[in-house]
Amino acid sequence: MVTVREQLPGRLNELSQETTVEHADQALHDLDEWLDRVRGILDGESLSQLEEVAHLTLQKELESTIHHRSNTFYTGIEMADILAHLHVDEDTLSAAMLYRGVREGVMSLDEVHEKFGEQVFALVKGTLAMGKLSELIEQNKRLEDHFNNNQREHLTGIYKMLISVTEDVRVVLIKLAERTYALRELAHSSKERQERVAREILTIYSPLAHRLGIAQLKWELEDLAFRYLAPERYKEIASLLNEKRLEREQYIQFVTDKLRQELLDHDIEAEINGRVKHIYSIYRKMKSKNLSFDQLYDIRAVRVLVKSVPECYHTLGIVHQIWRHIPHQFDDYITNPKANGYRSLHTAVIAENKSLEVQIRTQTMHQEAELGVCSHFNYKEGSKNTDHSFNHRLHSLRSVLEHYQERNDASAHKDEEGEESFEQIQDFEGFEKIYVFSRDGDIKELPRGATVLDFAYHVHTQVGNKCYAARVNQRYVPLTYTLKTGEQVEILTKKDREPNRDWIVNSLGYIKTARARDKLRHWFRQQDRSKNLEVGREILNKELARLAIHPKSIDLNDYCSHFNVKTGEDILIGLVSGDISLHALINQVNRHMHLDQDEPELVLKPTLNPRASHTLSAHGILIDGLDNVELHVAQCCQPVHGESIGGYITLNRGVSIHKVACPDYMRMIQQEPERAVEADWEMQPTRGQSVQIVVEAYDRRGLLKDLTQVIFSDQINIRQVNTISESDGIANMKLLIEVKGLAQLSRLLARLEQQPGIISARRLVQGN
Repeated sequence: MVTVREQLPGRLNELSQETTVEHADQALHDLDEWLDRVRGILDGESLSQLEEVAHLTLQKELESTIHHRSNTFYTGIEMADILAHLHVDEDTLSAAMLYRGVREGVMSLDEVHEKFGEQVFALVKGTLAMGKLSELIEQNKRLEDHFNNNQREHLTGIYKMLISVTEDVRVVLIKLAERTYALRELAHSSKERQERVAREILTIYSPLAHRLGIAQLKWELEDLAFRYLAPERYKEIASLLNEKRLEREQYIQFVTDKLRQELLDHDIEAEINGRVKHIYSIYRKMKSKNLSFDQLYDIRAVRVLVKSVPECYHTLGIVHQIWRHIPHQFDDYITNPKANGYRSLHTAVIAENKSLEVQIRTQTMHQEAELGVCSHFNYKEGSKNTDHSFNHRLHSLRSVLEHYQERNDASAHKDEEGEESFEQIQDFEGFEKIYVFSRDGDIKELPRGATVLDFAYHVHTQVGNKCYAARVNQRYVPLTYTLKTGEQVEILTKKDREPNRDWIVNSLGYIKTARARDKLRHWFRQQDRSKNLEVGREILNKELARLAIHPKSIDLNDYCSHFNVKTGEDILIGLVSGDISLHALINQVNRHMHLDQDEPELVLKPTLNPRASHTLSAHGILIDGLDNVELHVAQCCQPVHGESIGGYITLNRGVSIHKVACPDYMRMIQQEPERAVEADWEMQPTRGQSVQIVVEAYDRRGLLKDLTQVIFSDQINIRQVNTISESDGIANMKLLIEVKGLAQLSRLLARLEQQPGIISARRLVQGN
């Protein structure tokens, strides 16, 4: 167990503080003993790298002239000793030993990379990043107030923030080991620091250890923190227990062995785990449920996992047979599950003259309780809202941790298949949220990719509207700056400031969140209608001029029904507010107008029967064996392009077109199959429409190459290029291209004008 503190690390601490050669020799001797003990824990692994790291850390500590707060060698030994009991790999142990030395400046990060490779380097670097966040949390006075008042709703983002900076569970484990060591060493610190660090650990790191399923660290963190925060209450509960934790663990081992044997005698295969409730957990239950110590029956508990529900009840009968049941202490959550879906059998018995809680459930119930919607940590921490992205990350991290434990249980030699599965486990999904500090120290949760302007609107609508500048970590940044986890953001505002219309343009990158975009659009809607009409008309006329379309040739009222507005003026206002996209409007214009073509389009028609004559009707429908026949689309099913269709010869209305699955059609052809004819839709043209564009630009080397790359990136074919360079350094280029419509042409011309040195890009028609 992690809690069993052996004397060897302590001796190493004392010896490492001495700088004489003989003391150093003794330290090396004790170091070898400690390495042998770790090898025994890890099933005899060689640990050659860890040995090299340990000797280097000791050497650096003895030679160091840098003033630092703690002994880096001893700290590394303690952290590695904690992690060794979690059966982590050698890289993790090495990184744990090196971390404090790098942090205190005794050795450099580059030296770690050079001597021990990429893996150890990444672990140390990741732990340093998490340590930096931890320092920000510790220095934040606003969070200190939340700690003092136990305002958990203001602190839920903290451990999310810590998780979000890494995708490697080993970094989290190293940090938890470092916090455990820090808590152990608080005895010599001031009472103020003891309470502050204890509150931080109790609020952030013990819940994190709980969520990762690391019970050994969780209970030690909680008990030690509780000891500093409420020493009198801690001593009181410890005295009521009237036994040491080691004695309680021996008791649990005895009852689990006895129950396992009884179940085997009844041919029930079961997985049995036991736990003893630690002091802080006892205190929390007494406080939350207003119980006395004598009313607690789950101080000692075992959990039995069986294969089926009938075996659950059979096991319950066996438990009550070998031990006396405590009246009124039985709950059947299998027949009557909890509101969150939790299922299990709970009973309390007197086993060996002591109260014992027994939980019985199937493996499936256990998985649901641990990782499903009824996760134990959600219940224990009183979590009401579920962050699915965060829970996914936690489950991924837990799976990696379980991999280490399973690897320890299995053979020390891993095959290739095992290594491949481990790599798959480490392939995490990207964390969807970032966590930043406000100027006052509050934590704000934002979607990944959010900018400082998104942050401003997240704080308050008026803060976003009045924003004119921003500072991140005391440094001025543009409003398009993408925020990262752990940064502190300050928004600067002016009373007379108004939102810029560029903010709502997607391509400029000011706004990334839907929340901020909606607030901006609402503000623009509230502005003067006549001003918006003028701006909207200017936007539309500019685009029409570029496409060589006269403004009077289109009537905006024709498009009102499509955009669900009342008048054409509403379309112009929609262009300004962002409710209507300019490209969407141009697309609708393209449906009413046709571009000039220099030659007929190539139309490919599907072949239903090579020997039959085919005709293309006004509906774009092909009929097998019939020519120049009247067609109409049946109103019973109203088929649209792309759906499977068939024809039916009527008596006086020609051929009616139905969906193949239309009930009326199926009934008619069943009664008169001779009237059925094959039908299909015409294929779409495979070529685009030819359009001539003219580009005016400042002449330079590579200009034509840059423009053609832009055109090719939109998958547009260039049929002809004519370039004329004038004496004044202006180049005029005429290009004949093939586009699929006005919308594609509009996007292309806009992209061309964004290129360096381009004066204008527009469509060329006869007469201009």
